[in-house]
Amino acid sequence: MSGKDFGFGNKLTAIKPDTDPAPSVPQHKIDEVAARHGFVSREPTQKISRRREAEPSANLNIRPPITTYNRFVNWCMENRYSYPEGLKELMDRANVN
Repeated sequence: MSGKDFGFGNKLTAIKPDTDPAPSVPQHKIDEVAARHGFVSREPTQKISRRREAEPSANLNIRPPITTYNRFVNWCMENRYSYPEGLKELMDRANVN
């Protein structure tokens, strides 16, 4: 075994790439064959949201005392506010800029 041919001799130099173009198969045909064999698409599904946000959002993680948390959640539920809407309403009422 020589160091340059790794024991394959001239066999590696005889390998040539295909020059013919690959056959064109419509995507729906490929999907049909895949479905018959139990494959499912890994493409992400589109998330549908109920409303568009007016501006970008950010996370606000706080750990208030349970009594404060319960008051806030109850107030939001009574007024049909989401937590971000409730926070904005309270800040507006307190004239926080």
